Amino acid sequence: MSLTLSKLVGQWLLPPGVLAWLALLAFVGWRRVWARVLVLFVAVSIWLLSVAPVQNALLRPLEQAQAPLRIEDPSWRQADAIVLLGGGTYESPPEYAGHDMPSKEAMLRTIYAARLARLSGLDVYASGGVPPQRETQRPEGESMAEWLAWFGVPPQRIHAETRAMNTWENARYLRAMLPQAQRIVLVTSAFHMPRARWAFEQQGFRVIAAPCAYRRDLSAQQPGSWFTPKAGLFEDSYAALHEYLGLVWYRWRYAAPQRRRD
Repeated sequence: MSLTLSKLVGQWLLPPGVLAWLALLAFVGWRRVWARVLVLFVAVSIWLLSVAPVQNALLRPLEQAQAPLRIEDPSWRQADAIVLLGGGTYESPPEYAGHDMPSKEAMLRTIYAARLARLSGLDVYASGGVPPQRETQRPEGESMAEWLAWFGVPPQRIHAETRAMNTWENARYLRAMLPQAQRIVLVTSAFHMPRARWAFEQQGFRVIAAPCAYRRDLSAQQPGSWFTPKAGLFEDSYAALHEYLGLVWYRWRYAAPQRRRD
């Protein structure tokens, strides 16, 4: 299955895509009882995915799978390199004269990787390519590398991998760039760390996880906000569901030795 097709299928298997299909189905059969039940199901699903307790419940297993990196522990500084994974692009921003920038998610990762690089003196490998449908876009790895330099990492310690289209390719291409590396400090969003760590371990890396950009909403602990739907929480719930689907897909697609060569 091509990268574009797999991403498209994933989008329609998850909300809001799957909910849109169900709503359309209910519209077609509106006069029937099952259609009205389906509309109620869609409405309740949208509400549940938009409230903090559900968002927290979905994100918690992902974000707590790995503890934050203990900066004061000197052992992580003995790694061979820091690996920074892309998290999207802010395309053609007018305030930067149309110069592609890392997205908010990618920028949070970049800031954290820069901090670790300055504390440790390790080289940083920023990984991320250009989606097939956006061939004129700047590679994520190149954009993040530029900002690492802005944040004070010496240019000679910054390396960009610009071909990877997904997390598995991040790991595969960086293994080719780092054939002798054993231990890496892996920087990505906390909710993405379980899948990223698994992919890099499949390539033979020993991973020191450095999760960042936590999303869980602590306001879930305040009863007054429990049932207030928010668009941002729906987005977070989608991100969590996408990761669960991605974990299942990766283990099916890449776990067997013969599949790793794909």
